[in-house]
Amino acid sequence: MKDARSMKAYRRIIIHTSAFLVIGFGQFIRAAEEPSKSAATIEGSWRWTFTMPDGTTTRPKLILETENGKLTGTSSFRPGTEMAITNVFLNGSDLRFQVIRERDGQPIVTTYTGKWAGKIIKGKVESNWAGENQAYDWEAQRAHEGAEGIWKWPVTFRGRKFEARVQLEQDGEILTGTMPVFGRRRKIEIKNGSIKSGEIYFEVERGLGEDKVITVYKGKQTGDVIKGTIQTTIDGEERKAPWEARRTD
Repeated sequence: MKDARSMKAYRRIIIHTSAFLVIGFGQFIRAAEEPSKSAATIEGSWRWTFTMPDGTTTRPKLILETENGKLTGTSSFRPGTEMAITNVFLNGSDLRFQVIRERDGQPIVTTYTGKWAGKIIKGKVESNWAGENQAYDWEAQRAHEGAEGIWKWPVTFRGRKFEARVQLEQDGEILTGTMPVFGRRRKIEIKNGSIKSGEIYFEVERGLGEDKVITVYKGKQTGDVIKGTIQTTIDGEERKAPWEARRTD
């Protein structure tokens, strides 16, 4: 029984510490007064217009992010068709990656190559989608649709600086997205996300049962900045801190 209580207490410490790291509250965590400007990065959401073989047009989306020092991401023609990109190569401004899908039991390999310059990636797309290799011009641009993108903000814990982040996607007034777990590879899906007249709201849940901690993010978006508050309740005590996130994609 003692060991069970000890393990339960340990889990609560881990959950609460994670919440402290994210909300930037109290003497242990505080948002930096002037977040440093991030260096140029290819991370974020990209879109381009593509004409299908039947003549219809679509707006594919590419989401790029860095995970454990490596560039990863997903590509989709429309919501619900997301596929992980593979064989990713980035050297300076030169980008190359592939998307492998399946049709009628056969692999469809699409290879993207291009040069990244600020808000544009320009190059070629090669694919065997129609049964034989074909090449198309490709020009992707940064996709700033409302709140879409990667948002980051600095926090400090016991003298150490960390960077919190959330990847947001928008469909009308609905926000979805993920937030990495500090010190782990997995990500947490945000819940009840919304944006109305620039007012952003979403929740992040950590832990289970009576150990569950819900952190609420509220803020007003103005361009590439969200200013608001982060609020959580731990052991019956409500804690609130300022929140200023900047879009870095």
